[in-house]
Amino acid sequence: MGDRMILSAIRRQALSVRASSLFSASGNFPLPLVFILFSSLFFGVEGRANPPLVIPIEPDYGGAYDLFGGQNYLTNDDGLILDSLTASHGMTLLKRTEQAKERLQTLLNPVSWNHLQAPMEMQKQLFLTLAWLAEADDAGADVEEVLQEICRRGQTQPSEADATLQEVLLYNFRTAQSLGVLGFQGQVKLAQGLTPVITKGPWENRHAHAIPILPPDFFPATAHQLFNYEIFAGPLPRNSVSELAPSQVEFAQRLIQRGLLPVDALKNR
Repeated sequence: MGDRMILSAIRRQALSVRASSLFSASGNFPLPLVFILFSSLFFGVEGRANPPLVIPIEPDYGGAYDLFGGQNYLTNDDGLILDSLTASHGMTLLKRTEQAKERLQTLLNPVSWNHLQAPMEMQKQLFLTLAWLAEADDAGADVEEVLQEICRRGQTQPSEADATLQEVLLYNFRTAQSLGVLGFQGQVKLAQGLTPVITKGPWENRHAHAIPILPPDFFPATAHQLFNYEIFAGPLPRNSVSELAPSQVEFAQRLIQRGLLPVDALKNR
């Protein structure tokens, strides 16, 4: 106990000597000590200060609400940007429609058909046409109106051949829709001129082929006419069969009435 009291007295004396050495002869505080004292005072006061007052701000939205149910906080400039984006989306659809029309005008040029190998390349031509009709449909265009515009070829009325082409292509488009071959995968195949896979109906998971309506061997005038080709589901007809089905006879009679086949085209058939 006596030793501890002696040690405590020695420490107090040492501290008093160290504190006295901090003062200069003139009695002023040295600069480091002044900085320490003022810093502790400042931070001590700051630590005991009240937190800053948060004032809630409720801007006036004018009672307007956006499409998602919340209050609309967009400015007029933001509204103009949204209008511009909407217009751009509309222009994109318009551009897609115009692009589809341009491609269809090229594909439906009868002069170019004469350079194709019938029936294989004509069948491929039908697939490509269906692909671009599907693109126009996806862009929001009316396929029937698109075909009417193209088949008029700048005239007030289409020719008999173009009117028949319009009817057959619209029929093929509706058939392709009912078979489910105009989806994404189907359009990928059609755009390559390949047979698409049927995804609807009793012939699901089978290929939809493009075949001549009238056999080109017996009706050579129709070999390079796109209106003579249709998309077909089911077993392919045999080429060796010379007898025409009732639907083929009806189609041939329609072509004869429109002057697209010779009058005697069905003779001996």
